[in-house]
Amino acid sequence: MIVILFVLFVNSVPNITSSANPPPTLRAAHSTTENGIDLTGIRVGIYEGYYRSEASRTALISMFEWMNATVNVFNSTDIINGSLWSCELFAIPEGLGPTLESRLTPDGLQAIREWVAAGGSYIGVRGSAAMAVRYSYFEGSYTEFNLALIEGTSYEITEMEPLEMTNVSINRACVGPDLSEMPSNLSVLFETGRYILPAEGQELIFIANYTHVGLPAMVASYYGEGTVFISSPHFEYEEDGDRDGTEYYDRYDDPDSEWPFMLTISRWLIESSPTVCNITEWPYTPSTTPEENLKFPFEILLVGGGVGIAVILVIAIYIRRK
Repeated sequence: MIVILFVLFVNSVPNITSSANPPPTLRAAHSTTENGIDLTGIRVGIYEGYYRSEASRTALISMFEWMNATVNVFNSTDIINGSLWSCELFAIPEGLGPTLESRLTPDGLQAIREWVAAGGSYIGVRGSAAMAVRYSYFEGSYTEFNLALIEGTSYEITEMEPLEMTNVSINRACVGPDLSEMPSNLSVLFETGRYILPAEGQELIFIANYTHVGLPAMVASYYGEGTVFISSPHFEYEEDGDRDGTEYYDRYDDPDSEWPFMLTISRWLIESSPTVCNITEWPYTPSTTPEENLKFPFEILLVGGGVGIAVILVIAIYIRRK
């Protein structure tokens, strides 16, 4: 009886092994999506953000699930403990850049940088796009961000209303993703947005410009062996539809969807960098803490009675000594 109960306990506790460095086997050549069309077989991590990020997070989850990706939501502890190594693409929803960086903590930011440098793919929108650029000039003041996957500066767009629909012109001849079959323009939601300019020596792939001023609204780059895509305008919302899972900004009329465009971007990001995902080697359970993982299955008490309690005491002493 004691042996059986001990086996039940061991099987019920998830493996919470974590490390700051990925196993060396993660550097294998990358295989693209199983069907070559969507993100079937691809794991996407999404940062939980904070209260201001809720609608954007919900829309991102809906968008990547529409692409048939497997989606997990990570908190800051998850990221620090290594859960990024269980996915190939990581997206952070909108929010104030300084607030997002503060919540991620320096250790979390370092974990993101290391993961991208090894071959991970990062997607940022609005605030999480701004913090991927080293410097920001916004509302008359400069900010230096610590994530800094791109050397350059993002500047406030002042010619537009704080919140409105606008057009971006797609660079269908860009040297990165194949956008030759994309529409020449997309209608997107602008919310106190920015344009992005690179520093000297920083190579950028210009994906789309604000149509009315011709300044970069969406750019991509490489960071180490990884890839980065950032967009100041929102691409995650379906403004006049409900498939994004949120009613946020449904009052706006949007004649097109950015999701097919983002599928092309996402596939390019993944295909242009080495594989970093290896679930077999990285069995960290997302959105839990070690304390949660070690919650004891009290069904043992019902099955084992006094013997079950004895087993609990023995195991507790063993773990304590370890």
